Amino acid sequence: MLACNANIEIIPLMEKKNWRGAFAIPMTPWTDDDTIDEQVLRDEIDYMIAVGAPGVIGPILVSEFQALTEEERRFFMRVLVEQTRGRVPVIVNVAGVTTAQAVVYAELARKIGADGVIAMPPYALRYDAVRTHEYLRAVAAAAQMPVMIQNADIAPLSPDQVIKLCSEIEHVNWVKEEVSPRHRSIGALAARRSPHVHGIMGGGGGQYIITEHARGACGTIIACEICDVVQHTWELLDAGEMAEAEIWYERALPLINLEFAMGMAFAKYVMMKRGVFKNYRMRAQASTLDADDLREIDRAYARIEPFLRK
Repeated sequence: MLACNANIEIIPLMEKKNWRGAFAIPMTPWTDDDTIDEQVLRDEIDYMIAVGAPGVIGPILVSEFQALTEEERRFFMRVLVEQTRGRVPVIVNVAGVTTAQAVVYAELARKIGADGVIAMPPYALRYDAVRTHEYLRAVAAAAQMPVMIQNADIAPLSPDQVIKLCSEIEHVNWVKEEVSPRHRSIGALAARRSPHVHGIMGGGGGQYIITEHARGACGTIIACEICDVVQHTWELLDAGEMAEAEIWYERALPLINLEFAMGMAFAKYVMMKRGVFKNYRMRAQASTLDADDLREIDRAYARIEPFLRK
């Protein structure tokens, strides 16, 4: 449990955002000389919105944010907000290895006009409960907009800890829940029915989207290569069309599994096949795809291609 002042003021609930569905994460496109390809990044953002992503979020792990320089990360944030142009909500990652770093990113997110921010507790220093509370309070104060806690195995919080943070800190009302096993963690948090938790989103490429939806998630946050298929599956679940949702889920599953096996180089290769990326270069992956990997991706992609939004 998080420690707190017994006399702390409980913040009134703020207006809820209607964020729902498969929010897409842009990957970082690299040129051959290992710099961010700005035009491809802009094209990627346009693609995500064109195929139906109801929101965008980044730069997070899918974006290799941990491999970006400070300057590159700020640049990515600005391009993400600028290119989206208010067409869908934009949530910007402000997580830092220290509170001071996260506050700087949160201030920038506010300045450039993001709709929300996401922050994982410091994953390198492993803050304790009290310092995690102080960290998120500082982020929220700097951002002055909805804050999503990224709750992951690298810096896990219990459902009670999450609710405590959401009830005590203004603006902290959303959760990207991915503590293993993710679907049960979502269910445990949703079962608390806290009015201070405005929404819980999953992840994992949509691997557990059906059970996450059933357990109370309002959406999922995924890499963008087949975000249209995952979003359509979510729409079917919301409409109560379970049989059709299962068909679409099973269409997506081979590619979701390949993403887990091969990482974001796989996703970038799919984006090449969709005509958006020029290469599948990675800065944060030790080994590249081999010929057998590419053949397997081609095979799986051919099966799902007829169902992609162009």
